[in-house]
Amino acid sequence: MSRNTPPSIMVLDGDNANALPVATELSEDLDATIIGVGTSDWSRLLRSRHCDVGATTVHASHPQYAERVLELLDVYRPDLLLPLGHGSVSALEGVRDRLPEDVACSLPPSESLDIALDKLATGEVAKYLDVGRPEEYTDHVRELRAGGRPDDVADLPFPLFLKARFERGRTVTARVDEPSEFWSTYEDVEADAETEVVVQSYVPGDRTFGVGLLYDEGTPRLLFAHEEIQSVPRRGGTGTRVRVFRDPRIETDALRLLDSLDWHGPALVEFKRRPDGSYALMEINPKFWASYALASRSGYRFASTLAARALDLSSPNFRRVPDQTGEMVFPLQELQFAAGAADESVLQSAASMLWPPTAMDINVRDIGAWLTPPTSVDDVDALDTDGGPGIAVDETDVWSA
Repeated sequence: MSRNTPPSIMVLDGDNANALPVATELSEDLDATIIGVGTSDWSRLLRSRHCDVGATTVHASHPQYAERVLELLDVYRPDLLLPLGHGSVSALEGVRDRLPEDVACSLPPSESLDIALDKLATGEVAKYLDVGRPEEYTDHVRELRAGGRPDDVADLPFPLFLKARFERGRTVTARVDEPSEFWSTYEDVEADAETEVVVQSYVPGDRTFGVGLLYDEGTPRLLFAHEEIQSVPRRGGTGTRVRVFRDPRIETDALRLLDSLDWHGPALVEFKRRPDGSYALMEINPKFWASYALASRSGYRFASTLAARALDLSSPNFRRVPDQTGEMVFPLQELQFAAGAADESVLQSAASMLWPPTAMDINVRDIGAWLTPPTSVDDVDALDTDGGPGIAVDETDVWSA
C-alpha cells in the first residue's frame, strides 16, 4: 500500500563525509524528517540545516553501539533506518532480528554480507565467476608461517600488496617491494588490522574505479560508476577528485557479483585497472561510499530511491535524466590528509583541488555543516568511556529552505 505522508528517516554515521549529501537528498526529494545520529553535537550531520532532530551515541566500533541504536529506535520510531558506514552495517547485522518490525532497514542477506566483509571470501566468489582479481598468495604465506620458514617468501613475485582480510571501516594496507621487508610489514599490518592479512599481487596505479549499485531483493535498480582520479591514501581509499566513468566491463562484473549474492540495498564494487587495460576486483563495500555526493548531484539518487521503494512512497518527484559526465573534488578530505602527512604538500594538495576547475563538494547554503571535518575513528573512540546506556538528544533547529 502506497503512502503520501513525508517519511521520518534515521540516518546513522553523522560524522561521515557522505552523511550530508544523503540527508540533503532525502530532505529535498522526499520532504523527509531527518533524525541524524552522530558521536557528538559537533558531528557534521547534526550541524546541518537538513537535520530536524539530532541524537548522539557512541562510535560504531564501540561494543555498545548496536544497543544504543536500538534504544534510539524505541525513542523515535522512524519509518526507515539508514546506516552509511561499515561499522554501523556490521553492528546492525548483529541485532537484525531485534530491529522493530515497523522500521524498514535495507540490509543485505546475512550470508551475502559476510562474504562482502571478508576479502578472501569475496575473492573466491570472483574466482568462481571468472571476474578478474589479483593473484592470491594468502594460503601460501599462511603455510610458510605455520612451518616456520619465513625466508621462503623470496620466491613470491614482488611487489606484493597486503590488506586486512576483514573490513575495519578504515584503510589498512601496505605495499611490499622486497623480500627483506615482507615479514616486518606483514606483522605491522596484522597488528593494525587486528585480523588476518590478505597477500596479493600488486596492481600498479593510484586510480580506483567504483561501481555503485542499488539492489531491491536481488534486482538492480540503479547503477553509477566513477573513477577516483585522486584519493587519500594515495594507493586507494577515499576519493578526493572523482569523475563519472563508464566501462561495460566493470559494470557487468559488478552486476554479476551482486546478482550471485542475491544482494539487497546499496554497495560499491571497486576495481583497479592493470597496465594491459584489464581490471582486477579489489573489494565489495556493502554501504554508501564516501564520495557519494557526485552520484547524488549527477542525478543518481540512491538514497531517495532506496527510501521510496522501502516505504512504498507514491509518485516520487525526484527522477530526472542523470548526467553521463561530471567531476567533483572533495577539498576538506584532501586538505585534512595533506596536513597530517609528513610527505605531502598542503599547497600542492590545494592546487590539485583548484585545477583543473570543477564542482566542489560544498553546499554554501549549509556551509557550517559542510566545513565541519569528518571525524576519524581515533577521534571519536574517546568520546564515550563509561559504556553506559544513556542517550544524549539534541533538538536541532529546522531552517527554512
